[in-house]
Amino acid sequence: MRTILSAIFVSAMFLASPGGAFAAGGYIQASSEEDQIAKDTKPNKVSMASTDAAKGIKNDKGTIILNESGTYFTIVGVQVGSRGGTGLVRLWFQTNGKDVDNSNCEQMVPTAEFTTVMISQGVGEYKKGDKVNAMYSGSAAGIGLVYKKPAGEPAVPSVIFSAWKID
Repeated sequence: MRTILSAIFVSAMFLASPGGAFAAGGYIQASSEEDQIAKDTKPNKVSMASTDAAKGIKNDKGTIILNESGTYFTIVGVQVGSRGGTGLVRLWFQTNGKDVDNSNCEQMVPTAEFTTVMISQGVGEYKKGDKVNAMYSGSAAGIGLVYKKPAGEPAVPSVIFSAWKID
């Protein structure tokens, strides 16, 4: 037990120290309170009007502008669903307008009532001023990223995007 507590204490001190894991740089969390539904099968940029928290990283309607060169962890979670259609929804990252290799994921929407969460994440080397955004597409119209507001509970955003500098 003493060994476990010592390990926890040392880990906590490392994380809290000036050189610890969370001292590396900026962060952002952005989200959207709007449905983002495919009108056709073409790719669409994920829109995020809300910046929920940020330090040094900017959100321009879904384009995340990095303030420093370095290594960043990025993650985007979307609420996949339907507004009348069924089919496959895909989600991936772009950097400076180019698709990021091996970042695509997909989720089938089998019925109009179906919803689920889908996540894409990655770690990458970026330069100051690089622009990161998420993209989505649907195999048919009427499916995509859905927003919900349950009575008496917090909203279910159509997207939540987070990024932070880790090195």
